[in-house]
Amino acid sequence: MKTTNRIPAFMSAIALTAFLASPAIATETPTKAAVKVQAKTEAGEMASDAKKSMPDAAQVNINTASAEQLLVLKGIGAAKAQAIVDYRTKNGKFNAIDDLANVSGVGAKIIEQNRHLIKL
Repeated sequence: MKTTNRIPAFMSAIALTAFLASPAIATETPTKAAVKVQAKTEAGEMASDAKKSMPDAAQVNINTASAEQLLVLKGIGAAKAQAIVDYRTKNGKFNAIDDLANVSGVGAKIIEQNRHLIKL
């Protein structure tokens, strides 16, 4: 190819690159980061919807569950599970999920992590 033929081809390549990099074109095609953010947002919304629509059978009734059944809750080990049962035996049934905060070792963080898993 002669040098004179290469220049128009090179100029065409530069023009095409400049056109594709223009803001109008760039805003039409989502970046990989934007696609990831959208996917994470949609996944988070689906998980939130799944938590809200969790069947009662999958939830733990804190007024009737044994210490062993309470172990499925996040942050609840054998000692905290037994403390919940002992508190319930001594003070009666829980009137609200937030009443779990009255049990030694169970705080707001544990309650919030498990709110969707707990029923009365």
